[in-house]
Formats: sequence, C-alpha cells, structure tokens
Amino acid sequence: MSYLPRAFNQPFPTFNPKFVTSKEIEDITKSIKIKNLHGYDGISTKMLKLSIHYISSPLTYICNRILSSGIFPTRLRFSEVKPIFKKGDKNYMSNYRPVSLLISLSQNFDKVIYNRVYHINNNQVLVNEQFGFRHASSRDIASYKLTKNMTALNNELLVGGIFCDLHKAFDCVNHDILLSKMEFYSISGKVNNLIESYLQDRYQGVLVDFY
Repeated sequence: MSYLPRAFNQPFPTFNPKFVTSKEIEDITKSIKIKNLHGYDGISTKMLKLSIHYISSPLTYICNRILSSGIFPTRLRFSEVKPIFKKGDKNYMSNYRPVSLLISLSQNFDKVIYNRVYHINNNQVLVNEQFGFRHASSRDIASYKLTKNMTALNNELLVGGIFCDLHKAFDCVNHDILLSKMEFYSISGKVNNLIESYLQDRYQGVLVDFY
C-alpha cells in the first residue's frame, strides 16, 4: 500500500454513487444471458427477463436501499454449488468443476455495483496493459497487441515467452488489501462498507445427484 501515494500525486475526487433508475434495472436485466438454470429461489434469468416490466420498480427500490445502507442482503450471499464432471475417474472430486448458482436477482445488483465502482477508472487507475473484465479490452486484444508489437516475429527471429497462470486466481485476492486500495481511490464510507458486506459471510450449499 505504501507505493500508492507515490504512484498518484493528486488525491482522487469524492466518490458519490448515483441512485438506480427503473430504466437502468430494465437495461441490465435485458443484457443478462438467458439461462434456464436458477438458484435456490427457483427463478431463472429467462423468467426474470419476461417479468422485468412488472417488477422493475420494486427492484429499483431494493437496489437503492442497498446503496444507501451499505449492506448487501444476506439472502443474496447464498449460492448453490453444482459439481460438473470434467474427465477421469468419477469417484475423485478433483475431476469435477464447481458451478456456483446464484439467484437471478443478485446478477442485477452485482451489475449495479460494478457500474458504479468502475467509475474509478475515469481517474486512470487501471493501466493500459490491464486486460480482461474490461470493456473493449479482452484477452484476444491482449494477444493481438502482444504479437503486433513483437518486431522479432516480423524479422523471422525466435521469440521466447513466459506465461503464468495463477491457480484459483480470485481466491488469492486479499480482501483487506482490496478494500484498503478502494478506499485510497476514494471508494469509502457506505460504498466501501457495501463491498465489504458483499465479500464477507458467503454461504454455499452443494447439490449432488444420486443415481
């Protein structure tokens, strides 16, 4: 954390997230991929999209309450985990990939938080070399820029590269450091409390089919 004040000389402006509108909730819901899978509530994204015009107002109210209180609802922190077989011996759990099934409504609230937190990139927080999980900055673009900037390839020379893949990368993120960095970037107060509430006290239940 000590390097941040040296990397950014000027303080960041105060971050005040805007409240949600019914139109934003409807647009977010329309952008969600249609799936018949559902969480413990039994509501699929397909059902959510079909009924959004009738429930957008209460969803907007709930979402604004979440933003104003700084507390992510406990019910939205529960997910059902379904193990999907990959390959090998079915008797070994290491040969299964866990798929976390969240309730459909949580995807709306996740997107609302993302839209507001991503505001920090207006202050040039993320470097240009950061690819993935950003608009118009995919892994394919990273591969293209890498090969384009390698003049050795154009000169038909041998090129060596080292690529590192972190095992369970998201599980390696230190939440305390993450929250401290976000506070440095002016995401403090209730918004920071909301992110902390979002990350903590998550619960999972495993669904196993017996034949």
